[in-house]
Amino acid sequence: MKSKEKIQEIAKSRWTSLIVQGVLWLLIFTVGFYAWKYPQVTKRLFSGITIPQINLVDVCQAIVFLIAVLYAFRFLKNLILKWLEKHPKENKGVYYSMIKLLGYIGWIIGLWGSLSLMGVNLQNLAIIFGALSVGIGFGLQTIVNNFVSGLLILFERPISIGDWIRVDGQEGIVKNIRIRSTELQTFDRCSVLIPNATILSGNVVNVTRLKEGRVVVSVGVSYNSDMHLVEQILKKCAQNLPQAKKTEEPMVLMTEFADSSVNFEVRVIIEKATDGIMARSLLMTSIWDALKENDIEIPFPQRVVHMEK
Repeated sequence: MKSKEKIQEIAKSRWTSLIVQGVLWLLIFTVGFYAWKYPQVTKRLFSGITIPQINLVDVCQAIVFLIAVLYAFRFLKNLILKWLEKHPKENKGVYYSMIKLLGYIGWIIGLWGSLSLMGVNLQNLAIIFGALSVGIGFGLQTIVNNFVSGLLILFERPISIGDWIRVDGQEGIVKNIRIRSTELQTFDRCSVLIPNATILSGNVVNVTRLKEGRVVVSVGVSYNSDMHLVEQILKKCAQNLPQAKKTEEPMVLMTEFADSSVNFEVRVIIEKATDGIMARSLLMTSIWDALKENDIEIPFPQRVVHMEK
């Protein structure tokens, strides 16, 4: 019964939201239509208000245009989000970047068109911004650098939302790519903001970029062990790893004759890089059990302490 009540409440809230949005849209289009079709009515309504060098009809049209453009782009972004919910296997990072770009484009088109409708000479604005560009370049150099870097990240997509990256001594999942910075959620559940310029100019390790990953485990055995048997055991453990990619043969390498052990290295390609930590733990446990079953010793440093009277 509780689940049914929750579903009914959600349905009611959705219907209420749709009704409110419908009424708002109706009011916006009504005001815009009358301001465009009957400008004399608008002038009579605002006859007592005088704003120098600004036509109230143009202002109304500009506001309606801005709201309409923003709602249209918001509708497109919601369509992309709903499509992603129905296709969870798709690369979400690409589509989240598209959503961000649509937001920027919507604001640019809306503001540009609104200023044009109000009769603002955009050519003069361009000249003014050109004259101020030198001052902006010096005074807001860091902010502009991060903003441009954010746009380059969205276009080139070296990282995307949902990627597991390592950058500037931090490691975690990309949660959001903003205008100035990128939000990284670490595995300690902390939110870290990294400037976009740091990501482009620094060394970034994208763990999940190619989806696949590799697990490397080093193990040392006693010099009294049968090295060929050890190699077979390690290879079998790697092949039986659940996360291992079946089309890639694991590698077992003898790497070093150390002081107290012969060291081996096991390298396994796994299907998903995000499973690396769990796969490494399972492989180490499997190797430990297999060596113990075959009475193969894993040596460890031993220290003797002499006590003098």
